[in-house]
Amino acid sequence: MNIIENPSPEFERQFVLAINARRKLKGNKPKFLITSNQVLSSNDDNETNQVILTVKSIQTLLLSCIDKCPRAYSASWCKILRVQKLQQILIVVVNGVTDDNYNQLKDTELFQQWKQLFTSDNVCHTFRFHTQKNIPFIEQFSKIAATTKSTNQSQDRLLLKSKAEQLSNKKRSLEDDNKNSIKHFKKYCEDQFSRVNLVLNLKQLLIGNYPCPIYNQFKNFKEIKSSYKPITSSSRIFALDVETFSDMNNNRQVPYWISIVDEELNCIYQTLIKTNDNQHMENYQQRREQVLEIVPNINERSLEEVHEDLKILFDDDLILAGHSIENDLKYLQIYYPYIIDTSIIYNVTGTRLEKTSLQKLYAIFFGRLIQKTRLEHDPTEDARATMELIQLKLSKNIEFGDWFLGGVDQLNVLGNYDSLKLDENIQQCQTFLVQTKFGLQEDFFKRIKQQNKALIIEQTSNNIKTSLPTIEVDSNRQVFKTCNEQLATHELLWLQFYISELNNNEQSLIKITKYVKKLYKSLREDSILIGILSGQDSFARCFVKIKDDEKLTPLVIDGKEYPYDLKLVKTK
Repeated sequence: MNIIENPSPEFERQFVLAINARRKLKGNKPKFLITSNQVLSSNDDNETNQVILTVKSIQTLLLSCIDKCPRAYSASWCKILRVQKLQQILIVVVNGVTDDNYNQLKDTELFQQWKQLFTSDNVCHTFRFHTQKNIPFIEQFSKIAATTKSTNQSQDRLLLKSKAEQLSNKKRSLEDDNKNSIKHFKKYCEDQFSRVNLVLNLKQLLIGNYPCPIYNQFKNFKEIKSSYKPITSSSRIFALDVETFSDMNNNRQVPYWISIVDEELNCIYQTLIKTNDNQHMENYQQRREQVLEIVPNINERSLEEVHEDLKILFDDDLILAGHSIENDLKYLQIYYPYIIDTSIIYNVTGTRLEKTSLQKLYAIFFGRLIQKTRLEHDPTEDARATMELIQLKLSKNIEFGDWFLGGVDQLNVLGNYDSLKLDENIQQCQTFLVQTKFGLQEDFFKRIKQQNKALIIEQTSNNIKTSLPTIEVDSNRQVFKTCNEQLATHELLWLQFYISELNNNEQSLIKITKYVKKLYKSLREDSILIGILSGQDSFARCFVKIKDDEKLTPLVIDGKEYPYDLKLVKTK
């Protein structure tokens, strides 16, 4: 560190101006932040409240960098500030080094230089993520869950038909299937654990933005009961669902149909919710006619009358269930303290930050489809599906259906459910795929814009092919040399380094680190470096750093250059 003792007042003033100018310049540069403490906790094996990401998380991060449009992707665990200013992307994959290797040796000299490469402001941005064991990382990365918007309609139709045939366990026609489509509900055995354990706690209610009296935005909401009893293992569960239509003028949803089912899946309450607002009457009447075709004798009640009905219907210790039920409570403008939410107790995405739709959950765990025959969702059908999912979980254990508790097949999730099977006919499977693209995969590298400016540098021994232009070389050194030659003309470079076994090849990692350090210096300013230790076990590790030369730029004070880390000290 460079120190000047007892500087003159004028020099001190010029020093402060130079520091402020550098900070202002730095404020216009890209910056990477991990915004989730639970992701940061993944670095500590002793942490229980941790979130471990998946390959999809890294894909999302990369796409937001490539498209320079972070809002288009749900990378809610991190932020890249001023992503539009990114110049280049360099991805360095070190195959053969595992997350276990890193955890065991991270404090040794072997990894110190590697960590230093990704350290900025004394922080090394690193986290681990789930991978599929014994499948090369680049092969896993090349597949991404299909988006609902198709880019190639003719190709997409062929893909949908082929996938629907693979997805369907039934080969009979739609007419034959309809004759045998009614399935009788069979209640599961006694609860294997207390249903109280599924009820959301106060912290979950507050974080999930469920209606709560302490929030001003819910001050006009109604409380269903004036007092409540403590819930027990014998408290009843009702499942609720509300259908709405959009009020485009006020950007809100208007409820028009409510249904509640009990634990035997009996519909114990169902009514249309008549609007009091004349501007919504036309929309309401249109949906009323559709509902009457399905449920001819359905009642009509005002929202205030629905509140009174629920007050009579609900026990003092009733548990209310739903899927993303915070929305239903907002539509009904009510509070309720005892909530089970199937979008919370089931997690099949590998991240707490992403919920799965009720339709997909039902397809995964029951192999059947809901919401398949009507233009509008039927709240009774959705409420029954919700109750069935709760009954299923209660018949198993608290871990069942939750990725983070080990109750979900990890390979199914990481494989984007490409092996899903449904007990439905081919036509219905195809409709499901058109609506959701669930289980379909796309080529990740085809999603990269300006592919002519992207390049993979691979070693000849690896037979995996991708859709990006690839240069094949013979060694780690050749990967480095080729990258150095291509940096000037490419905006994205993906490098594949290989180490056969770390314990016997420590020098290989040291050499790779030196290669990457030299490449980092050659990167344009405001570029992002992503390092991945891919290994071949169930976890990989990612490192991220944005190049910022301003941190090392000398300070110019009164026309003279001083070291970037200059400090002023007063000793008298």
